[in-house]
Amino acid sequence: MQFLNLITEASDQEQILKDLSLGINSSFDLGILFLTPWQPYDPVMLYQDLAKRIPIKNFLCCTCAGIIGTDREIEGRPAASLFLAKLPGVAITPFYLNQIHLDGLKTPEDLYNFFEIYPNETPSFLVLSDPYAFDSNRFLKIINTAYKGSSVIGGLASSASGPQENILITNGQVYQEGLMGIILSGEVKVETVVSQGCRPFGQSFIVTKAKDNIIYELAGRPFYKVLEEALKSGTDYDRHLAKEAVFVGIAINEYQQDFKRGDFLIRPVMAIDPANGAGAIGDYINAGQTVQFHLRDAKTAKDDLHELLKLHKIKNPQTPQGVLVFSCNGRGLGLFKEHNHDIRIIQQYLGPVPAAGFFCAGEIGPVAGINFLHGFTNSMALFYAK
Repeated sequence: MQFLNLITEASDQEQILKDLSLGINSSFDLGILFLTPWQPYDPVMLYQDLAKRIPIKNFLCCTCAGIIGTDREIEGRPAASLFLAKLPGVAITPFYLNQIHLDGLKTPEDLYNFFEIYPNETPSFLVLSDPYAFDSNRFLKIINTAYKGSSVIGGLASSASGPQENILITNGQVYQEGLMGIILSGEVKVETVVSQGCRPFGQSFIVTKAKDNIIYELAGRPFYKVLEEALKSGTDYDRHLAKEAVFVGIAINEYQQDFKRGDFLIRPVMAIDPANGAGAIGDYINAGQTVQFHLRDAKTAKDDLHELLKLHKIKNPQTPQGVLVFSCNGRGLGLFKEHNHDIRIIQQYLGPVPAAGFFCAGEIGPVAGINFLHGFTNSMALFYAK
């Protein structure tokens, strides 16, 4: 396998084409172009011109708010990042779904017939989705059912402020909604690292009364009272962070006795009603599930990324041959107050390695082997030879 990243901050179309094809004199099995919208050109035309210069069998493009390359992150200004790969012995299956297609996929057999890919092929999914007119959560739910143990990594296009403004291109077909991606199987191992950037405080509790996304009681007591007491027993800094946002970590396995980093799916507390003590969170919840309150800040997000990459390196001492990075557009310079924060740490633990990606309107990746849609997360796909 061979991976390559080319990156440019040029705003002239011809210069962009030169920068992204510099020194390229061979064909590739996969190419993904991440492109900001602040360019004085047509993204579709740029994609088409680049496809004429570089023979790429499977070529995807996604518009985004900011891009990530091997050595830098670029936000709020013109930029493009091109990820290229030669993947001998790897089967690559491109696909596209809109909401109508998705509504017709109701059983695992429907997916097997649509993709012509089966669980015994241990596929990995790389996906790019529009956030406005496609139910990514439902897509992940049916993938989790049909392809148990298969990872789905990707992000939601972030260049738009409304429907039909993002651009997704797969092998020359242009879309402004839906989800596109590729399925990889064969002589490649795709490992994942998903950093949700939170830390727990207080203790864990069993949900004793809930409906839809509203938690009424934890351990038989009002949600609000339990949260209030947890904050009282915390530090002044905990209470300061809680004024900005509080999160609930939902245990992936509620039968587990001791919980550690990566055992929780992090969801925000959206609203609290002090009158009845209930709290609304950003996901569905059922009685019997285990939850723990979490907080997030720049230091916590930084520590979490360090810790998860350190653990990954211990388990996988070999250097990956390529990395795709899907980082929330709420991270980057706005959160960390420094340039190139995430990619610098990634290269510190995994590099030097060709890397590319973008700042997303939502990130997709597995937690404890189950694929979810996240926010404020860094979700990575790491490519190793099988």
